[in-house]
Amino acid sequence: MSQSVLELTKKSIDEGFQNHNNQIIEKETDYIIGKILSTFLSLFSDKVSGISLGKPTINFDSSQLLTDKHKKELKKWLNRINMGPEISDLDFGKLKVDFENWYIKIGGESICFQYKESYLLTPQEAADRLGVSKVTLNKYIKQGFECVKTTSHHKIPKHMVELWKDPVYAIRCQLLFQNEKISRQKPDERLSEINEEITEFQIKYGAAAFNEAFKNYNGDETDDPTDYYRWRDLEEERNGIIHSLSEHKNEW
Repeated sequence: MSQSVLELTKKSIDEGFQNHNNQIIEKETDYIIGKILSTFLSLFSDKVSGISLGKPTINFDSSQLLTDKHKKELKKWLNRINMGPEISDLDFGKLKVDFENWYIKIGGESICFQYKESYLLTPQEAADRLGVSKVTLNKYIKQGFECVKTTSHHKIPKHMVELWKDPVYAIRCQLLFQNEKISRQKPDERLSEINEEITEFQIKYGAAAFNEAFKNYNGDETDDPTDYYRWRDLEEERNGIIHSLSEHKNEW
């Protein structure tokens, strides 16, 4: 994107928000999404071979379009898609996860990235790079570690190895995965799955709840926070589902 087009787009966004014009903001949001997708396909052609969307159009929530948060996101993405040609696998992974999360929050559905074969690792190669067993890797995959199915095997995109080592993005990957999964599940199915995963944590740590297992956790970087946040979120989600099911039962 040229500097003149960048400035023109920013000006249009500012005018849209100043005039509370949903149509302008929706148009510019669509434009920026299109630019992000084309950036992935052009700038990362050594990694990405294609991108498919759950639906070709987004049903925007009009109450969200004119918020300050959305304005900041639009400006942020304008700057991010103007990146240079040199970018690491880790930074590519962060860009992809951030875009997927934002896209879904504003009303989009699932996004599927297709990768070049040269950008994919076998599960054993990914496990070796992470320094874990294939059993542990399979556990990560169930939690949201990205895994793609090729013609005959499951493969791992290279960025996931470094992305999973970053506590913040490991959690974002898990949340993204769970949100997509939840949207396809019935409450009782999800509750059963949550209970199974919590039981695994209880056995692993010999504790009944996350605050008991991590009572000495203080956020020190020597601790791995992934299990802490995962277990905490599972318990919160379980309580929410149980509360919702109880309310529906009372209504009956």
